[in-house]
Order: sequence, then structure tokens, then C-alpha cells
Amino acid sequence: MSAVTWPGVEIRLLVALKSVADAGSFSRAARELGYTQSAVSGQITALERAVGARLIDRVRGARHVELTREGGILLGHAEAITARLAAARADLESLRGAPHLRSAG
Repeated sequence: MSAVTWPGVEIRLLVALKSVADAGSFSRAARELGYTQSAVSGQITALERAVGARLIDRVRGARHVELTREGGILLGHAEAITARLAAARADLESLRGAPHLRSAG
């Protein structure tokens, strides 16, 4: 396995983890992301399978979820990754309209 790949770990799954952690629940995270609660739950399950660890403690009937130790560790990395992506997007957007980037079309 390459050092730069981790099969099954996708940015959208890391975003879902961050959203669930920030919102404190699957249903609130789903509303914020524009998904159904079951879709967000499925994304977290897929991420847990990909990394081989339980990331969120799900308490049946409880509205609030908590990250496991592994979930907290991965969340720190997810936050760093999403921050870098936001910075990259901002950098590219700031270059739009710059003469040297316009195509010769």
C-alpha cells in the first residue's frame, strides 16, 4: 500500500466525521450536510470499516454521540485535511482572473 493512499478513506467520509463531531448527532450533521440521517450513519460506518476502528459511540435512544479515542485522533487529522483543502480552494479562487491563468483559447 502506498504511503499516500488509505483504501476506503475518502474526503467525504472525513467531512461526515467532522460534521457529526461538531453537531453532536447524526441527525443534526445530516441537516447541515444536506443528507439523510441514514446516509451520514452509513458514511461513518464506511469510514469505521476503512480504518478498522470504531470512531463513534452510539447509544441507542440517545440523541448525542461521542467520539471514541480513535475517533478523536482521526478527527484531528480530518480537521487538518479539510482545512488544507479549504486553503487550496481559496488559493485557486484568488488566482481566477489573473492574466497568467487565462487560457489562450
